[in-house]
Amino acid sequence: MLLLDLNLRLAYFLQPYLDDISLALMATCLVIYGDKVNGFVKRQVSAWVFIARIMAFILMCTFGYGLLTLWGQPVIYWAITQVDLVYRPLAIFASFCLLGVLAERKRYL
Repeated sequence: MLLLDLNLRLAYFLQPYLDDISLALMATCLVIYGDKVNGFVKRQVSAWVFIARIMAFILMCTFGYGLLTLWGQPVIYWAITQVDLVYRPLAIFASFCLLGVLAERKRYL
């Protein structure tokens, strides 16, 4: 019972930080898979003139990644809140571990 009590205390402690946790998960996903997004945009604009390619890159970095973050973070927040309170700390820990494994596979670590 002590372990379950500690787990529930951790879940209640994490509750006010779920926005930040979901933002960190979203940002980590963008770091890991940003090269795929860049490659896709690069293929789309490769035939454009130099100035247009530069503008597309600037727009992608400022607005594209910003919009992905703004739209993805609430989805991740919703997914975290759908996990039962008892399993929430484990789910958050497992999510960061999974992202660490994915980063390792892409040789980011």
